[in-house]
Amino acid sequence: MSFRDWDIFDEMARLRRELGHLAANIAGAPAAEQQWAPAVDILEREEALVLLVDLPGVKKEEIEVRVDGDTLTLEGERVRPTDTSGVRLERPMGRFRRSFRIGVPIAPEKVQATWREGVLEIVLQKTPPQQPVQVRVTVQ
Repeated sequence: MSFRDWDIFDEMARLRRELGHLAANIAGAPAAEQQWAPAVDILEREEALVLLVDLPGVKKEEIEVRVDGDTLTLEGERVRPTDTSGVRLERPMGRFRRSFRIGVPIAPEKVQATWREGVLEIVLQKTPPQQPVQVRVTVQ
């Protein structure tokens, strides 16, 4: 792998997962029952930012999407089925929360979220940047 292929954010996410598993093992609770973070891809189009969030097994009623200023927050919960017992449990369960600083002006009233086959797609429409205003100065 060359330096060009290296992505610090992927490495940070991997480190966070490993630290979560380590903390869960030290605490004596299975990692699958700790708070977890779903994988997210953020794509930029000319007119919008698009987030693709992997949430298989999460009911759409359990997902909350909020835009507060320049921050987008996703929260929810994946609940383990109660009608079965686990033989091997690797998928994380429980509450999740992810927050992202948007970084471009968007129209909060135009945010759209679509649920399709376990993937949440969030579209954040960009707003055109404000044009600078020139003010004439008068001398009195």
